[in-house]
Amino acid sequence: MLRKSLIAVCVLFSVGCSSKSGLGIFSSDSLYEKGLEYTHVGDIVNSFETKAILNATYLNSTDSDKYNDQFQNFLVGIYITEDNEEIENKFLNNKKYLLTLNGSDFNKSRDLNVSDDLWDHIPLKNPHAKYYVISFKKKENLTPLLLEYSHQSLGKVTLSFQAE
Repeated sequence: MLRKSLIAVCVLFSVGCSSKSGLGIFSSDSLYEKGLEYTHVGDIVNSFETKAILNATYLNSTDSDKYNDQFQNFLVGIYITEDNEEIENKFLNNKKYLLTLNGSDFNKSRDLNVSDDLWDHIPLKNPHAKYYVISFKKKENLTPLLLEYSHQSLGKVTLSFQAE
């Protein structure tokens, strides 16, 4: 019994003196942390059923060196629960849904995939969503930024961001 107690004390002592803290197992990812701060999620609900989920990160606030240009830039994830369209008409390309910023259409978009630098930094990643970098032309004195995803008849979701 004494031998087991002595072994237990030695093990506890050696673990307790370890240089790694409990939080040390998590790596530091400042882009992820900033992205999390500037990410909002919302959904379109109709008849108590979720029809679409939108998550968006305001990139101008997360990396101003890279995204401080003539655009308001967003990392957008879109998931439509019953998207029965052909692959080229799904997600952002689904004509039944519209994505706008303060009532204006986006100027450019690009698909995001696993080989993109941003992929590993996506906050609140939905494994079923398709991700894009979406850019809207900057307009003067436009605050708040209201990113809206709407469906012709099912409703809409509006996410609000503070302009950079």
